[in-house]
Amino acid sequence: MRTIGITTLLMATIILTGCTEQESALDLKVRPILFDGYHYEPDQQSMQLDETEQIAVHTICDDTGAASISDRPFVYDATYRSFSRFSSNFTTMSVFHDDEATYAYCQTDVSQYVKLIDADLLPAARREAEPEPLRPRSVGVSDAMRQTTETKLEDDPFFELIPFDSPFVALHSPLFASLALEVKTQDSSMTSFHPFDPNMKTMALSLYLVKMEGVLQPLLIQSSENNMAYGSLDSVPDGGIPTLSTVYPLPDELQFGNMYPLWELTYDVNGETVKQTVSLSYEPPVMMTQSEVDAATTEEVEEATIGYFHKTSLSGKTELHHLDAIQTTTADGETLKQMLQRAERVNRNGEAAAYPLFTLAEGVKSQTFDVTLHERSKKTDVYVTTKGNHYKLSSEDSATWLSLAPY
Repeated sequence: MRTIGITTLLMATIILTGCTEQESALDLKVRPILFDGYHYEPDQQSMQLDETEQIAVHTICDDTGAASISDRPFVYDATYRSFSRFSSNFTTMSVFHDDEATYAYCQTDVSQYVKLIDADLLPAARREAEPEPLRPRSVGVSDAMRQTTETKLEDDPFFELIPFDSPFVALHSPLFASLALEVKTQDSSMTSFHPFDPNMKTMALSLYLVKMEGVLQPLLIQSSENNMAYGSLDSVPDGGIPTLSTVYPLPDELQFGNMYPLWELTYDVNGETVKQTVSLSYEPPVMMTQSEVDAATTEEVEEATIGYFHKTSLSGKTELHHLDAIQTTTADGETLKQMLQRAERVNRNGEAAAYPLFTLAEGVKSQTFDVTLHERSKKTDVYVTTKGNHYKLSSEDSATWLSLAPY
């Protein structure tokens, strides 16, 4: 009798174990097909992330493990930017290495931190390049860099630009640091901030005159091999015409937090000389400790749960707003999630619903189900199918589901 009792108990344990988490219809995971993003390497055209890269970004950065690094030379490999089609969530991962290890600098809505990583998780091998310091530095302006900028400006149909004499400055951006550009006159100052951009890692700054609404004013150009950005300086009252009076040399290596003047412009405004100085500074990247990351994550607003009823399967090139799709409210999305958690495993399904697909999205995670219905004399049963397994909603949950769905 004792042997039978133990055997029965073991069988019951096995049965109960098999009916726990494995039997739940809900399995929210990072699914790359519902994301988009880009892969950047120095002086290369950006490339769309593939599924392997999407998985690598979220596998690495969703598990923090923040580490500290010393101020020594590194080789910058690439930057990966991933964003969800369902929310404003984004993750940026910049990868770099030294002789000892590979690192990732992860940036999310609430945290920025460095961590040691397994290089095998990445789809691309390390770049072979000379190590560079974490600090910013200026570099010589090559003829090719100048020619590239001038050619792009000549092809611009919107501006008629007049260059100043020799205003080019070339910068090699430090890893993940922000560039601040200050434009200062006697009585005003304006600062613009430019976060690390892997497509402008080696950047040329130049000044041009542009005629806008009959007034000549200076235009600041930021350019690289593949990108160009414009920024007009603060206008000077009464339409003074600027001249370039001083060009300041930059040291080879710049210190974080120091302001370095680049150019001084002089204006004649109603017979009075007005001076305007353009300067730059670099702010170091934010490196949070593990405790700071944990605190920021704890304070983060809980992810909204959104449901989508749709007729067309998602693919890597599909945008939801191009589908015949109906989006739920956050409250309804949470209700639908709870119903999926309660659904019971069965051996059958029904007939295809008018919107045969349902996708539940929560932050960076999502799951898509096939939805079928079975009409009976007084009620309709709702079935969902995922990974080839069928689940049935209770009578009460089926009624609620049907009230929220566009059937």
